[in-house]
Amino acid sequence: VNSNLRSDFMDVYLGAKCSFCISTGTGYEEMPVIFRKPLVQLHAPFGDIVTHSEKFFVLTRHHILKKENRKLSLSEIFSYGVAQAHDTKTFEQKGIELADNTPEEIKDIVLEMVESLEVKKELNQYDEELQKTFKSLYDSNIKNYPPFYGKFHRQIKSRFSTKFLRENKNWLR
Repeated sequence: VNSNLRSDFMDVYLGAKCSFCISTGTGYEEMPVIFRKPLVQLHAPFGDIVTHSEKFFVLTRHHILKKENRKLSLSEIFSYGVAQAHDTKTFEQKGIELADNTPEEIKDIVLEMVESLEVKKELNQYDEELQKTFKSLYDSNIKNYPPFYGKFHRQIKSRFSTKFLRENKNWLR
């Protein structure tokens, strides 16, 4: 507790009144979601991202294959069986390390959310294609993870960080 002003009511109030929520998937984000607020989700495990709303923007941690010292692609995250991993033991057994997003990557997705809310900035055709590729790849991979697919991912509507997709084209395979 960092303040004596902390209260359950304040959690509800902030969730109801915020412009959007930035979350790491620890549970609080459900409060703003109840009030239909937009969400920036910085998340791992990757298979648990919230995909049912166009109001949700997503960025996952970097998955590094230690023996080759390289970042895994979206499909490789699933094929290595770590899309749903919640414990460090699984990542260690698979030889995969999670690396935090850079401050720049976090800033970029937050600014993308602000621009979409305040100036209603639309994606250009190239960025739309990147989003379609992400949604298609995510959809085809998450189908192998029942019961999650039917429960959470009937239609992929969330947007992945556009700048991340532009700068990491090899991730979209």
